[in-house]
Amino acid sequence: MLPEQQGRYELTDYAIQDKVRVEVYWRDDRAGYGPAASIYAYDQEILRLDCFGEDNGTKGTGHCHINLRQTKARQWQYRPGSVRDHIEQAMHDLQENLNYCLQTNTDEKIQQTIIHSETLKPITQQVEEKMLGFMSQLNMD
Repeated sequence: MLPEQQGRYELTDYAIQDKVRVEVYWRDDRAGYGPAASIYAYDQEILRLDCFGEDNGTKGTGHCHINLRQTKARQWQYRPGSVRDHIEQAMHDLQENLNYCLQTNTDEKIQQTIIHSETLKPITQQVEEKMLGFMSQLNMD
């Protein structure tokens, strides 16, 4: 297991289009506990969605990362809410902000990648269902 994949369990991979995919899993590591998804373009993680809900004192709160390599994995915090609220925000970020992540990446071939909303919509629905399933499985509702 690669170091960046430690703490990721029951990983499911969905192809979005050529050279772009999303991995959905649940995390349990020092950063947090709960459903998560990572979007890769040309094998570079360009968006990570961590849906952890409120801080329970021992694990992190829900947040996202864009262009992890160039931002050194800095986080944008999700507003306070439940795991379900964070999954809803994450699906918005996936559907509405993925192209921004692609266009602002420093890698030129990633910048030129465009994901059409009609391509992304069914994938977003699958990702949401999987994350909600993990939420229930982990008794986080």
